Formats: sequence, structure tokens, C-alpha cells
Amino acid sequence: MRAAAEEGLVFLDADNTLWDTDRVFAAAQLELLDASAAAFGGEIRGDPLAFVRGVDQAIAERHHDGLRYPPKLLVRGMGAALAGARAERAARIALVDPTPPIAGNEDAMVARFLSMLGETPQERGGVREGLRHLRDERISVVVLTEGSSRKARRTAERIGLDPMISRYFEGRKRVRLFERFKRLAGDDEAPFMVGDQLDRDIAPARAAGLRTIHFPGGFIPKWTPSAGQVSPDHVVDNLLDAARIVTRHVRTTAHLPA
Repeated sequence: MRAAAEEGLVFLDADNTLWDTDRVFAAAQLELLDASAAAFGGEIRGDPLAFVRGVDQAIAERHHDGLRYPPKLLVRGMGAALAGARAERAARIALVDPTPPIAGNEDAMVARFLSMLGETPQERGGVREGLRHLRDERISVVVLTEGSSRKARRTAERIGLDPMISRYFEGRKRVRLFERFKRLAGDDEAPFMVGDQLDRDIAPARAAGLRTIHFPGGFIPKWTPSAGQVSPDHVVDNLLDAARIVTRHVRTTAHLPA
């Protein structure tokens, strides 16, 4: 897991921790909403982003794959919502009716949506400085994602962060996975986990005995537990502060007597 010359270990979430995936999704969702309005007609009620994300989360709550549900369901949900259905009703229509009337080219709308999701996101605050700080302090940085590790590496390469990252892993963030990583770390001192999601990043890592740093992102799903329900060890508003917490801890414990 870690080279002998390295003095600490930190796991970092990728999406909305290292880079702002939420902004990419927001742009794609708003364009899909505009295309749906052109195809279906109807009315957008209230804030456009809140409108589409209301349907998005209602579908995710009911789909077995959560937010990874097929995008065509969002197109169909948009049609129902624009026709006046509330988000929950629109989600049920999208999930239950396999062939709703589509006024327009659903495949083209989905293809454009997926194309926009492939655009390179911007790095979040303090990320480059934080990774450089960890590298200079010989802290091993492992990116842990529930998506594709290859995609995470490609994104890091495009942004220019890859040289400061030691390894990439993909897997469902469950307590057992973090327990495995803690054992593989091989040290008495628990590694750190840094992420934007309290339920996916912080809660299982904390339950497995890792030290946790919450770096909140812009998008918080409505099913996310509150900070009172999940208590990270630290909360930061940029990655450089998280890096400094890690290195300060490593320096302190390195000078404790055995």
C-alpha cells in the first residue's frame, strides 16, 4: 500500500472532493431541461436547477442504482414534470411506464447529456496546493472512488494532478472496505479519509476506525444525514487545510515514544 520512504497515508474521494463534478452535472442537467422543455412544452416551476434536481433525486430514491440510474429516465421524468406532475409523481411515471410518448429525439438528448458529463471539471479550492504539500511531506495519497478508477486517473491527468497521486482504487465505500485498507496500511496509526459526502465518505470510514476530514461540496442530496448524525474528526473548506491537518498529525505521532 505504501512505500517505506513515505510517512503517512490519506485516502481522497475524487468527485466533488478533488474536482467540482457538481458544476459539470448542473450544466448538463440545465441543458437537458431546456431540451426537454423544447420537446415536451410545459412549464418550469421555480428555480430551473432545483426543478430538474427534484426529479433527479426522486428517481434516484426509487431506482436500485441510485444516482447512477439510466439518463433516459430523467428525460421521461422531465416530460411528466413539465406537464405538471410533482417530482415524486414524475419519478414514478418515468420508472413504471417503459414507453411514454416522447415528443423529440430521446436518444439525441441522452447522448448530449452524457457528452456534457464527460467535460473536464475544475479542481476544487486548495487541491493543487494540498496535494503538493502532502507530496513534499512524503504522505501517500490514494484516490478512492465509487466510479471508475480509470476515469478518475484520466481526469487527474487532464487537470495535472496525477503526478501527486500515488494510487487509484475503485469500490463501494462500505465499512468492510475501509477496514481492509486500514489493515493493508500496516501501521498502528489509522490513515485519513477526506471526502465531501457524510454518508458515503465519512460515516463508513469513521466506523472502520479511520480519521476523517469532511470537505463539503456544493451538492448535498436530500437523503444525506446531518452533521449531527455523522461527526467527522475535522471539517475544512479547502484541501490545503485538510493536508495540513494530516501532516500535523503525522509529525506529532512520529515524535511520540514507542
